[in-house]
Amino acid sequence: MSHNRRRFLKRTGGLAAVTMLAGCTGGDGDGNQDTTDEGETTESETTEADSGGDDSTTTESSGGGGEAINIGVPLPFSGDYAWVGANVLPVVNMIAEEINGQGGIDGRNVNVVQADTEASPDAAVSAVNRLVNIENVQGVIGPTSITMSAVIDTLVENEVPVVTPTAGTTSLDTRGGDYVFRTVSSDSLGGRAIARAARDQQYNSIQDYERMALMVGNKEVFQSFKEPVRSSFEEFGGTVTTAMDVRTGKASYTSEVQQMMDSDPEITVLIMSAEDSVKITEAGFQAGYEGNWFATQDQTNQDFLSQSENQVTNGMLGLNAATYQAAEEAGRLEEFFQRITEYAGWDEGSKTFATNTYDAMNVMGLALKQVAADGDDLIGANIASAIPTVAKPPEETVTGYTQGAEAIDGGTDVDYEGLVGPINFDENGDIVAPFSIKKAQDGTWTEAARLPPEAL
Repeated sequence: MSHNRRRFLKRTGGLAAVTMLAGCTGGDGDGNQDTTDEGETTESETTEADSGGDDSTTTESSGGGGEAINIGVPLPFSGDYAWVGANVLPVVNMIAEEINGQGGIDGRNVNVVQADTEASPDAAVSAVNRLVNIENVQGVIGPTSITMSAVIDTLVENEVPVVTPTAGTTSLDTRGGDYVFRTVSSDSLGGRAIARAARDQQYNSIQDYERMALMVGNKEVFQSFKEPVRSSFEEFGGTVTTAMDVRTGKASYTSEVQQMMDSDPEITVLIMSAEDSVKITEAGFQAGYEGNWFATQDQTNQDFLSQSENQVTNGMLGLNAATYQAAEEAGRLEEFFQRITEYAGWDEGSKTFATNTYDAMNVMGLALKQVAADGDDLIGANIASAIPTVAKPPEETVTGYTQGAEAIDGGTDVDYEGLVGPINFDENGDIVAPFSIKKAQDGTWTEAARLPPEAL
């Protein structure tokens, strides 16, 4: 697309919708899942990922002929969610180097351009305008759910294909599929997973819960998860005793917990920040709450458990994305963890969004490769059309860029199968993947059961 066709998105302040990150975060860091403690970044993670304000940083690549192909990474690299960018960027860089090591795309190298969204809609608008209008990116890996609503129009209007490994927000449920795709499950599916697991003892290992309360933060980041849990629990035959909207950031939640207890639930779903959830569960313990708790992905990590005494959290349930069994059995997950740990200098390979990013960047790279092999121009519309094509069965199954590129060079259509699932995009650019139901015991999350997509 020519430069003069690119459109700026106006800064909108409060108009920029803030949608949910909760459906895509958290984890217990046990090495069997793509998880890490929220907010925890090591020095080696942040070395490449630090970028302040509206500045962008380009990861240069050597060799190759012709103008480089720029792939933007608009994610938070500063602030409370800096760990997201720190987990994603090394994986993007690793695959970009693999692409360039195979000769690039039709002789053109791939450059990775990071842009700090600061987990703020306003900052994200500036970051994405820079990527689109100055860096002229041909594709984007990101952003998160928190900033997606603020920038999606600019990306789509400028025909920039997006593969996000981090945005489970329900706002994309009907807006993706043309230019926007994701390698993480929708929060709509995550909400159904919580409801199904709570209703069915085989998935929670405790009981068939019949009465559920919801305590939901009063910000949109939490509110978007509310309806999938509520409606699904009722669909599965349960009763929602109360669905409370709770002001976030309070010093105490004693009155709210008492109101919840007055509705007499057997289990309460916390759609809150980890900090507020700690306060609520401790208030429940002090008040003698005899029911259980069910946490979303934001709290299902070791950091959350470490902030409370075990007696407060023992038996608590939580939700995580599960590992893809086919990738695990084939040894591909272990190979990836070893590879990224060595590449990024991490102390462990299992970081939140790392496997989702691996799939997102491989799909983007193979789409670029396919467009070039077809002799078409590497413009947004062509790349976007190729994204679902390179991950669509029943073509030759490939599990990485190099394998896929070799097949494409040989004239074969490919079906990329990933680390988080088969990556078969539906008409809305969504995938389905399994969930892991966790249970807290003695300060550690253990897996209670796997919840397959077909159970939802």
